[in-house]
Amino acid sequence: MSNLFNSTEPKDFWVWVNPSNWLVRHQISIVGGFTSGGLIPNGQKSNLMFIPNPDFTGDITPFQHGVMREYMAEYNLEMGREHYGFADYPSRLNAIYLFDEEQEALKYKERHMTHVGDRILKKVRSVTPCVYSKHDSSWVDFLRLPHSTDPATISFISKAYWTGVSVETCQLESMGQPWSQSPIIEVLFLGRIEFYDRTLDR
Repeated sequence: MSNLFNSTEPKDFWVWVNPSNWLVRHQISIVGGFTSGGLIPNGQKSNLMFIPNPDFTGDITPFQHGVMREYMAEYNLEMGREHYGFADYPSRLNAIYLFDEEQEALKYKERHMTHVGDRILKKVRSVTPCVYSKHDSSWVDFLRLPHSTDPATISFISKAYWTGVSVETCQLESMGQPWSQSPIIEVLFLGRIEFYDRTLDR
């Protein structure tokens, strides 16, 4: 069963928003919604802003490693999206990140307290037509761990993520130890969403 959806009917989702961000406040309270980036034009291979330097041979600091680990996760998934035949799927780099169910959004908060922080959870409705895909965000968590990952594993993870496979069904290792997580399904959404409630009270 495909994890890519083209919808012509409005659908409800949930999203974490940062009420202290001026642009978020404007979009919710004044505009009433968010609009994602669009589909990547035919012939354009990816939506990457920065490409790794193949000639780099220097040492890196722990700070640089932390910064690059976050970006390399996105880089590898974006390269895999095009390379493995998922070019018609929303790119992680221009989609809106949503959740199908409130409970799924709350599970995400439990696992990512630092990321969610003081954000508030809002219910939204899609404005059609729209395109969205569903993926286990645990694959992204694995790619962001402070460990080394060989090219074969990165390839496997990228295919599994875009196909919609759950981490729980696969055998992974991190630093020589078995690794797994329960799935948290994220929605990569292209289109417009509108907020049921435009207030930003906590």
